[in-house]
Amino acid sequence: MKVPHGDATLITAFLQKEPEAAGQLYDRIASRIYGLGLSLLRNRTDAEDLVQDTFLKVWRTGARFDPERASLDTWMLLVARGLAIDLLRRRSLETRKLAFGPKVSEASDEPGPEQHAEMNDLVRRAGQEMARLPKRQRSVLELTYLAQRSTNEVAKIMGIPRGTVKSRAHAGMAVLQDAFRDGSDDAA
Repeated sequence: MKVPHGDATLITAFLQKEPEAAGQLYDRIASRIYGLGLSLLRNRTDAEDLVQDTFLKVWRTGARFDPERASLDTWMLLVARGLAIDLLRRRSLETRKLAFGPKVSEASDEPGPEQHAEMNDLVRRAGQEMARLPKRQRSVLELTYLAQRSTNEVAKIMGIPRGTVKSRAHAGMAVLQDAFRDGSDDAA
């Protein structure tokens, strides 16, 4: 295939940022890239963007142009076609993600009146059961769970060994668990 010497000279001048070469190249091929964009992308704005993206890519990768393989026009149209196809693939992937992605519920995640009533009932029942515990178990549970103190801190505060704190907390929790397990229907 015999290639005009002008293609290699033109792309070299374009890559060297010569304004005349850029203008000549634009006048020569921009309308065909735009037409290709309209045909493939079916949108004027996308076709205009394709012209710009093609020239940017050619400017970045123009050293790859081989005048022995194709004319400059053909090579640039292939670059434009590749960019358009990439855009169409991205859009198709985005469409599939939206179509098959998790549906976002418009319902509020805020607890409703039923959840508030349940929580209030649990708090009331927990308070009643805590009041029935022996004072030493109740004090340990209040400090460890409500005041969020460590067993070491509770032992220092109460002046008792850490093992005693642990055994009282365990015994108190066992009583509370049994009360909620056995009395789950006694909410009144």
